[in-house]
Amino acid sequence: MALRSLLLKLAAAAFSFSVSATAYVQKESIFAFSATDTGFQLGGPGLAPEIRVAPNDLPGVKRVANDLAADFGRVLGVDGTTVVADWDSTVSHKNNSRPVIILGTVGQSSLIDSLVDKKRLDTSGIAKKWETFSYQVVQTPWEGRNAVFVIAGSDMRGTVFGAYDVAQRIGVSPWHYWADVPPTKRQYIWASNTVYSEGPPSVKYRGIFLNDESPGLTGWGRAKFRVSQYGSPFVTDFYKLIFDLVLRLKANYVWPAMWSSMFYLDDTRNGPTATEYGVFMGTSHHEPMARADKEQGRFLRGAWDWKSNKAGVQTFMREGVTRSVNWTTIYTLGMRGSGDAASPSLDSSTLEEVIRWQQSTLTQVLGKPLSDIPQAWVMYKEVPGYLQKGMKVSDEITLLWSDDNRGNIRRIPSSSENARPGGSGMYYHFDYVGDPRNYKWINTIQLQKTWEQMTLAYDSGIHNIWIANVGDLKGLELPTAHFLALAWDRESFRDVASTKQWLKAWSALQFGEAAAEETASIMTTYGKLTARMKYEDLSRTPFAFSTLNYDEAETNLQEWTDLLSRAQRVHDSLPANVQVSFWEVVLHPVMAGRGVFEIYTKTALGSQYANEHRTSANKLAREVQAAFAADAEITRRFHSLLNGKWNNIMAQTHIGYTNWQEPPSNSLPRLSWVTSSARNALMGVSTQGSTTSFPGTTRLTLPAMSPYMSPSDRRWLEVYTRDNGTFTYSITSNASFVSISNPNRTLSAPGGTSDVRCILAVDWKSAPTGYSVASLTVTNLNATGTAATVILPIENYKVPDDFKGHVEANGVVSIEVEHSAPSPATSSEYMVVPDYGRTLSGVKLPPKTVSQSPGQGSVLVYPFYTFSNASAASLTVYLSPSENANPNSPNRYSFSVDGGSVTTVQPVPLTDGSTQPAGWAEAVIQGAYVKKSNLGRLAAGRHELRVWLLEPTMVLTKLVVDVGGLKASLLGPPESAIVGY
Repeated sequence: MALRSLLLKLAAAAFSFSVSATAYVQKESIFAFSATDTGFQLGGPGLAPEIRVAPNDLPGVKRVANDLAADFGRVLGVDGTTVVADWDSTVSHKNNSRPVIILGTVGQSSLIDSLVDKKRLDTSGIAKKWETFSYQVVQTPWEGRNAVFVIAGSDMRGTVFGAYDVAQRIGVSPWHYWADVPPTKRQYIWASNTVYSEGPPSVKYRGIFLNDESPGLTGWGRAKFRVSQYGSPFVTDFYKLIFDLVLRLKANYVWPAMWSSMFYLDDTRNGPTATEYGVFMGTSHHEPMARADKEQGRFLRGAWDWKSNKAGVQTFMREGVTRSVNWTTIYTLGMRGSGDAASPSLDSSTLEEVIRWQQSTLTQVLGKPLSDIPQAWVMYKEVPGYLQKGMKVSDEITLLWSDDNRGNIRRIPSSSENARPGGSGMYYHFDYVGDPRNYKWINTIQLQKTWEQMTLAYDSGIHNIWIANVGDLKGLELPTAHFLALAWDRESFRDVASTKQWLKAWSALQFGEAAAEETASIMTTYGKLTARMKYEDLSRTPFAFSTLNYDEAETNLQEWTDLLSRAQRVHDSLPANVQVSFWEVVLHPVMAGRGVFEIYTKTALGSQYANEHRTSANKLAREVQAAFAADAEITRRFHSLLNGKWNNIMAQTHIGYTNWQEPPSNSLPRLSWVTSSARNALMGVSTQGSTTSFPGTTRLTLPAMSPYMSPSDRRWLEVYTRDNGTFTYSITSNASFVSISNPNRTLSAPGGTSDVRCILAVDWKSAPTGYSVASLTVTNLNATGTAATVILPIENYKVPDDFKGHVEANGVVSIEVEHSAPSPATSSEYMVVPDYGRTLSGVKLPPKTVSQSPGQGSVLVYPFYTFSNASAASLTVYLSPSENANPNSPNRYSFSVDGGSVTTVQPVPLTDGSTQPAGWAEAVIQGAYVKKSNLGRLAAGRHELRVWLLEPTMVLTKLVVDVGGLKASLLGPPESAIVGY
């Protein structure tokens, strides 16, 4: 619609498809792969490069040279070789015919510095920058050598990122191990004369937190690696795989697994290895001073309580700093209670004392000023409440803000907080254990939501640290890759459509260009379906998706079924060596997710069928049982992949939650069965949207039909068997303009067709104008006098020819918010975020927008037309479950109808910063804050709804005007017809 095309113009004009948003897209401009290409040849049949590293370069550079040599081997079939050589010995090899890659760090590598000194290489664009790299062909680097390929980094990680970037572009995915993505095989590799560079990163420290790692990651690890003396499998061989992935994704920060692990003690090589790789290690939000939570029970003398055991706690914390003195560490400061809980004894003044002592200890032990020591205080759960009560915090600390564990940022920094040298960070969740439910099985993340929230974070000044809780990692490959791509080069994601563009490019790298577009579309739809509700929340009673209204439950399950068909087709079209990775990352979550939705949807429908005494209730119960068995088989299939490489990794329970904590095992929901009885009438008839059925009542009424019904809406009745036996039915209509599918059928149970859905259609040209009623008679031809009457209200009204906008049908006007009017009053300040939320898209103010005043500023305009004279109309507003991220300006919106008074609503109550607002649990479970406001009397005719979003920290997704017909549902009615555009 017009708003979308209008609002995308500004963002599209500013967007450049730069290298890191989808870095893979520009491969061909740097490297070429056919026999006839030209440039500097890096590989060919039987030919791989020699990679030279200076002896004075850092250990991490020498290590990554070996990785790069192996990566060339993955692609070419013959490994590169590595040579540690100084300038003199390098020059002496001038007659070597093999291609040479020089890999090194500016100011650290004699090879790089010699090329600079001899004016063969210009590194001024990267020197002294953070984690920046460039690579290029250097002509005539010394006498006798025509050219070399040079990868130069501004620091060690810059060099490492450069090497891995080259590996990725020639065909080695960062996910070569963790998602089994096969390398792209090449016969030839050529490098053009393009000078290519990236960096510095948008976010200084970027990484992942391995958390909630039992039973999945821990069970897998215990079968895969040596178990430490403390029972943990997370030893150096494990972390090398993690560090490899993190660095290939251009990240630099890890919080290690901690449920039953102690990073520095499970393997004494863990700390030195992280430093060699160049990875900063941290500890989670409740593990200060580089000591694991599980160390407290083993090594802390006395209680974990500052007030009662200050000396013991100080000794314990100091030991953590002393142990890590030579390792790359970001120190978590502050203190919470034992076992990831709020402390019963800490207050703001005590925490000030704790942090002052911690900082003093850091400077004493490390021998550095605070400005040179990375340190973070995590604003998690109750912790922001201390700040809100006036606590003073050192400016050198990064304030690491947090989401609400469900992907909604709780707080953005103020301008004064942004001015602090320590800056701000964000701790974000893709996995969680706690209220209102755990979600730790497989991916339930909508990438568009991540984009929107992390755009808000970055544009609010959160630039120093981004870290995501990725649970077991396996199963969360896609959101992990997306999050770290955002953190590396935020500017490449300015455009609102960049997420899908990135997803297409990412899919091309993993699965090939032919599958990229469809895979991106599949995973975009997957994100929408999981945004409606996470798997673990589906067991709540009653079932969230309505089995009665708007065909909601059935339609949602059909969307899952259609998505599975699409994903299966792509999988089957891929080469055999690509199918495994596609199955792990795409097909498995779609297949497994669809199975869980089938279990709960058919259980709910079965309960309704049993109330109607349909024999097909038993069929649904058996299908639920089959889906439950299939769920277990899907897990077994995952665990058997690649000769059991991933055995135990998907062991997380996910069916049968009764509270926030995971159930001990997957369990079937309670099923509904019916028994045969000669006392039951054989024929049953039910109508859409009604809890009554024949023979309980002989007169049934359907929702009204209108020419302005949503294109996805339709009217139907069902005829079915209520007992074992056979009968033939006939449906007749007293209105010639009403037709019906399946007007005559024979039904039989058991063993035959037991249920038939009959779809109604109206010839609107022949139907009488205005309101009328048609009557349908459903007759059991095998039982004289057995018939049901079905009443169909018909509303054949017409809007004026000059009207443009949404039109009422069946008592509601449902509006997808991107479909506003192309009115001058509609401001281009709003952003349409495509594929956001649960139905179509979201609309929001850009993150840096100044708070608006009620009824003023940028406005969204929605013309609509009603045929009903409503004495008590209402407006229902659907918003994302965003928090009041700006404590000084809580989320609010205003609206008015027909230029009347302006109503302002604050959907999220304020809190003291230590607790979640009222209504939060319901909002995050259903994926929306839903707010209803009374409109009073609304006469039939033209109307105009105006909506103002007052804060940039909120997203609008849907609007529904109720003029007497709104029914209960999770997602609201499907969008009403739009005319005139």
